[in-house]
Amino acid sequence: MRSIIVGGIAAAVLTFALAGCASAGSAPDAPVSPGASDSPTAPAAPVGTGDDAREKLADLPMPSATEPVLAIGTVLEQDGAPTLCVGFVAESAPPQCAGMELIGWDWAAFEHQDSGGVRWTQGVAIEGTYDAAAQTFTATGEPMSAAAIQLPAIETPQGDLDEATVSAIQDDLEPLMLERPDILGSWSENGTLVLNVTYDDGSVQAALDDIYGTGVAFVVPALR
Repeated sequence: MRSIIVGGIAAAVLTFALAGCASAGSAPDAPVSPGASDSPTAPAAPVGTGDDAREKLADLPMPSATEPVLAIGTVLEQDGAPTLCVGFVAESAPPQCAGMELIGWDWAAFEHQDSGGVRWTQGVAIEGTYDAAAQTFTATGEPMSAAAIQLPAIETPQGDLDEATVSAIQDDLEPLMLERPDILGSWSENGTLVLNVTYDDGSVQAALDDIYGTGVAFVVPALR
């Protein structure tokens, strides 16, 4: 089955309370998607894909996180401002990734590597706010190692999508994934289409339920 996987989120129950609250090619552990049902009902009718679905996907919400959320990923800087990557990271030397601008980062405050004019650190956990329109993450807490944090494993709900339907939905999503940096990737799991996004306040899941029907797509946000 065709699968697009572009996530790399460290699998890690939170050992602290949040205020207000993908190695290359690997799928992230599926965190809880706000507003998503723990066990959505499988679609009772054929899933509508194609032009009509793509027209609705053009208005898919891109929410921001105005209250602190947790990011786990890679921080990298090359000829510019530090970048926070919560999606795909190419394991080259040095690593490469495309992410959001990280505001309030201090390289002196966290152990990192430096090679060929590139500075980076991987497996870092940072609390902060997210501006989706500006594609910025503003740190509000001190960075820590992701190894010090444990997040509950989330199981993708069981669906009944066949291979052809999954492929058709991914075709619908592909133009959006090329245009929007907050759409990190998608893959098929347990008969369900999993969509990995930077952040969801519940509106992305609700929109996909409206477009495809409840139980078709399961939203996995990188920021929790």
